[in-house]
Amino acid sequence: MGEFHEAIIIGAGPAGLTAGIYLMRAGVESVLIEKGVMGGTPMNYEHVENYPGFPGGISSPELMQKMAEQAKRFGLPIKEFMEVEEVNSEGDRFIIKAGADSMESLGVIVCTGTVSVKMGIPGEEEFVGRGVSYCATCDGAFFRNLDVAVIGGGDAAIQEGLALTNIVRKVYVIHRRDQLRAQKIIQDRAFKNEKMEFLWNKVPVEIEGKDQVESILIEDTKTHEHSRVKVDGVFVYVGARPNTQFLGNLVERDGAGFIVTDENLATKTAGLYVAGDARKKPLRQITTAVGDGALAAVSLEHYIMETR
Repeated sequence: MGEFHEAIIIGAGPAGLTAGIYLMRAGVESVLIEKGVMGGTPMNYEHVENYPGFPGGISSPELMQKMAEQAKRFGLPIKEFMEVEEVNSEGDRFIIKAGADSMESLGVIVCTGTVSVKMGIPGEEEFVGRGVSYCATCDGAFFRNLDVAVIGGGDAAIQEGLALTNIVRKVYVIHRRDQLRAQKIIQDRAFKNEKMEFLWNKVPVEIEGKDQVESILIEDTKTHEHSRVKVDGVFVYVGARPNTQFLGNLVERDGAGFIVTDENLATKTAGLYVAGDARKKPLRQITTAVGDGALAAVSLEHYIMETR
């Protein structure tokens, strides 16, 4: 038998940390497992200004640090750099395997969020770490006073493009449509920024270079003509997919792989809940992840009380 906990939370983003706070306050003996460092997806972004309580906005890492500190204050044990490889259900127990470690619990809340979708074009894999990045906050400083391309037109792409303008010389926004999907307030700021240039109706075809990224080949979606843009870096924001392969057939998924839950965030397996971006939902924000974490924790608390 592995180490036992009443509840195991997988993922230390906003949903996971909130779930931990609620479970510890409810007296449910819990542990949180995180494959990397605490904070989740928000750690990839520089600033958040639509999280209530911070009129001037707050740096994303600072917000996540505050959540982590609050969870620790309630006594939540957090195991970082432990990646869950498999979750199995045996009777009224869950068996969680992470490397050589094995843990058991009465209930599980999965808060593993999403991972960046790759474009799958020539040069992308070859130049990861040599000009290709999926995190401007992480790697932007390497491109000081250089030219970069941002691929995508959603909130993440435009927000990160704006953040990059504080560091780089120029940001080319390459988008397959003729208008952005980002929120209007973000679009307005981007259009006013002299360092941002928008290449509409364009899709990346190949990332080129020798030892480092030197240019990106793009195709016009209407004329199918090719052109080349000289850049030193390419930041990719073309979507995300859920990080939940380790759950196997314990859950039901939609066509995009997101986990289907009921209104209490329960899955088809009793005692297994999913909160945050990994589940099927219409909006993926820090605020909705926090709400999910609270609801999943209360639902699991009730389940554990019945199981006890």
